[in-house]
Amino acid sequence: MLRSVSEHEPVIVVGSGPAGAAAAWFLCRAGAKVLLLEAGAERTAFGLTVRVRGFTLLRYRRPLRKREGIAATADPNATLFEELAPGGLTNHWSCAVPRFAPEDFADAERAGDAYAWPLGYDDIAPWYDEVEPLLHVAGVRVGCDRLPAGRVHDPRVLGADWVPIAEQAKVVSRAVVPMPYAYGAESSVTASGTVFNSFVRLIRPAVRAGRLQTRYGARVIRLEWSSRSRRVEAVVVRDARTNSENRVPCRAVVLAAGAIGSAEILLASSSPDFPEGLGNSHQVLGRYLHDHPLGKLVVDIDTPISIHPPSYVTRPALERSRPLYAAACMQWSGTGVLAGSLLRGKPGRSTRLGFSVFGTMAPSPDDWVALEPGRNATDGRERLVLHVRHPAEATTALEAARDDLVDVLSRTGLKPRVRIWHIEPVGHSNHYGGTCRMHASPRFGMLDGYGRLHAVRNVAVADSAAFTTGPEKNPVLTAMALAARTGDRLAREVRAGDV
Repeated sequence: MLRSVSEHEPVIVVGSGPAGAAAAWFLCRAGAKVLLLEAGAERTAFGLTVRVRGFTLLRYRRPLRKREGIAATADPNATLFEELAPGGLTNHWSCAVPRFAPEDFADAERAGDAYAWPLGYDDIAPWYDEVEPLLHVAGVRVGCDRLPAGRVHDPRVLGADWVPIAEQAKVVSRAVVPMPYAYGAESSVTASGTVFNSFVRLIRPAVRAGRLQTRYGARVIRLEWSSRSRRVEAVVVRDARTNSENRVPCRAVVLAAGAIGSAEILLASSSPDFPEGLGNSHQVLGRYLHDHPLGKLVVDIDTPISIHPPSYVTRPALERSRPLYAAACMQWSGTGVLAGSLLRGKPGRSTRLGFSVFGTMAPSPDDWVALEPGRNATDGRERLVLHVRHPAEATTALEAARDDLVDVLSRTGLKPRVRIWHIEPVGHSNHYGGTCRMHASPRFGMLDGYGRLHAVRNVAVADSAAFTTGPEKNPVLTAMALAARTGDRLAREVRAGDV
């Protein structure tokens, strides 16, 4: 029997990762009463990061864990990492914060009706402007093709020895710019596993200021739908200490538990009105799951060049014959890279360059996540079925980016030699998206342009689950911008009595 917990109908935010933190921050700013539910214990947020002028000198954090009890039915090597701790996966985030580009939205629309976002770059740009100051972005003030400039706290330029590389990159329709990073140029000592942990940087200050309530060890099991009021009236949570289920009344709910976690909660929230999951009127929930295919590349060159600030090699313009498939190269930085340059006697310079090559895959209803009825994992949750694989076109895009980069380095006389190249299994980028995607039509998506369920007005999804397509860029900044937009709109509707 569920025990009722007395709350005066707050807006409940589920998850304190970057999207949940942004949603909570902007809900509070717009005057809403907010309760944030975090599955992890408060103490599990601890880590330590020491940085000097953007170089990470020391990092301590607990290892990232794979979720157990998953049935991978398309690619048997598909993996789901999760971090049940305040800040979520920002405990392990690289802190890269590129914006999506106008072309990303336009290319998706050109790919066909099923891929069209219900908003464009101009709709989200003001919310990038709102979120970026919270991240103290180090990057360029002037954008380039397929990578807009953001609101920069610390301006950066390419090292002089990268300028010829940038010139040669134009030959293959790519650009080379300093990668924008959160807190990327500052010196700091941070009690978290990365320099920007969303809980440490946003949630904890809001709690201390009395703007936000937070409950830890509260894993959301399902949302309670009322057929009478036609709205979700409560969130059911399991208390980690007592293992009891508690009912928390709410005015509205913002799910930000990650692309898999948010879909999992909705799938578990079945009722006679929604027997296949809350709001799942057109069997879209959990489908269109997409990943960021990821290649790891290490190249040896003859002449040492600067390794800081790290460079980003953008994708080219998309070919009409291969819509939605492209890849870009993000140069590694951090403790290991700096230590290697010191050991070789070239501080800040290296003859070995490492890159993460992030690619794309076209979202398909044939890639999905679902619950397996009657089967429970060891933690008591229903077992997940993860049915996703990287299509051949994704591998082609990754290899093309690798070859373009090697060609550009060759053109500048650096005589590159590929030392390491491999493509990671599905899920290793930690960038799943699309399971509760936005779309103007409920036939193709669960959410409207403000992240609300088409069929349930007082429930929104504010993380990468909402992405209609997945460009090759790190998704965190865009997830935060969408969450800020969703939170602000929802708060205003709550205050007006429309929700």
